[in-house]
Amino acid sequence: MKSTSYLSGLLLLYSLSSCHTNHTNQTNQRQSLNDITKVDLPLSEGIKNNYKDFNKLGYQKGDKIKDITLLSTDGERVSFSKVTANNKPLLLISGSYTCDISRRNIPDINALTARYKDRANVYLVYTIDAHPSDVVSPYSKNNRIEIAPANTRDQIEANQPKTYGERRLLARKWQQRNNLLAPVLVDNPTNDFWLAFGQAPNMAYLINPDGTVYDKQVWFKFVDLDTSLKDWFSNQRKNTTSP
Repeated sequence: MKSTSYLSGLLLLYSLSSCHTNHTNQTNQRQSLNDITKVDLPLSEGIKNNYKDFNKLGYQKGDKIKDITLLSTDGERVSFSKVTANNKPLLLISGSYTCDISRRNIPDINALTARYKDRANVYLVYTIDAHPSDVVSPYSKNNRIEIAPANTRDQIEANQPKTYGERRLLARKWQQRNNLLAPVLVDNPTNDFWLAFGQAPNMAYLINPDGTVYDKQVWFKFVDLDTSLKDWFSNQRKNTTSP
């Protein structure tokens, strides 16, 4: 009788502890995605070795990605695991308002989105800004502000967002000004996506529905990524039709 009561007490204690842990995790996540939360402003590790270390960073082919929850520009919570629950591949492409490289690639990004939007989960991920006008660029080797010549030419100028709300506002401006076809997710204040996926300004990842990396690009390249997508769907057809 005593042992039964003791066991029941342990189960109750475990249940309460589990509920407390889940509540704490949910509270921390809500706080981390709060608009008033200050964002971290790290320097990229990829700039080392004369900008050759980007390939070493982030996930590699076959790696399992971390399930991250981000906000859309409209405030909707989106997690990678829920997105891929439809058994479609996940295509993630990073960029920012002051990144001249990602801006140059927008026509190709839109073309890829239009081509695969019904067969793949395509998202752009807004990360730390590449060439802010007020603070050191996260890609500067000389610890200085670096304005891209193309930004001066195109009259693109913005301060580095200091809060998550400012980052979401600038992401929305980036989305609207460039008529982006893919939905935009905003990296969180601690830059979890950017840090985990490679710390480069215009990355692209094709991810299997099970969360493993099918292809990785440190720098977005339309032709190569289009080929990878075609290969992915071709392999799927083969696997489906094979006995």
